[in-house]
Amino acid sequence: AWGLARYAAISQDNGLVPIVEPEILLDGDHGIDRTSAVAEKVWNEVFHFLAKNNVMYEGILLKPSMVTPGAECKERATPEKVAEFTLNLLKRRVPPSVPGIMFLSGGQSEVE
Repeated sequence: AWGLARYAAISQDNGLVPIVEPEILLDGDHGIDRTSAVAEKVWNEVFHFLAKNNVMYEGILLKPSMVTPGAECKERATPEKVAEFTLNLLKRRVPPSVPGIMFLSGGQSEVE
């Protein structure tokens, strides 16, 4: 999180808009609840260190992955469940001043 925040600060200091991409590895057989809990901790740390480095939230783009179960999880989540978990996390952890959120595909199919 610290390195990502430094990158964002240096980018803004040089007139660039940083793309902040908090990485959550989706390897494993864990459920969507575990992914959500880990992502919440990671996003919390990222925004904490962005603030510590005086990064203007208004001048970043966030590129998170959606909240999904682990790639080897036997219990797949419906697109509606993924949307529910992802939106709940966004509402809890992303400051309203962040102007744009672009999602990674996260290994999902076009339908998902």
